[in-house]
Amino acid sequence: MKPLYRQVIGFTLLEILIVLALSSVLLTFVAPNLYRSIAGTDLSVTTKELARALKKSRSEAINSSRPVSLILNVKHYFQFSFDSNSYPLADNVGLTLLTGKKLVQGAKGAIFFYPDGSSSGGLITLQLGERRQQIDINWLTGEVIVQRRA
Repeated sequence: MKPLYRQVIGFTLLEILIVLALSSVLLTFVAPNLYRSIAGTDLSVTTKELARALKKSRSEAINSSRPVSLILNVKHYFQFSFDSNSYPLADNVGLTLLTGKKLVQGAKGAIFFYPDGSSSGGLITLQLGERRQQIDINWLTGEVIVQRRA
């Protein structure tokens, strides 16, 4: 005697179409947010790199007992006064530097750190699209503070 129904292994065409439709709807909402978060990593990485470089300059000034500067070129690189190498920054991140008038020459500006831990002070603003982050360098203490802004 034959069974009354056949056991089918696999998916029906209707089930596959429903899964594809749901996947495309989800992808429509998730993909733009995913792209924004990936693009935003350039801003975070560049900010962290620059903050680390500033802290390194301050440490070098204290340890060597001599003034040290971080030279920042708004054309997307920076270098230390104690190192002749240039370190690139992300090209798509906009950069502005606010510091003393005598510390800026053309597209280059410098932040000085002194042996007592103090600095010339300044504010570095990094921007990618509408997202913005600022690095504040306290002139009295030389402390480097990263501020995230939407």
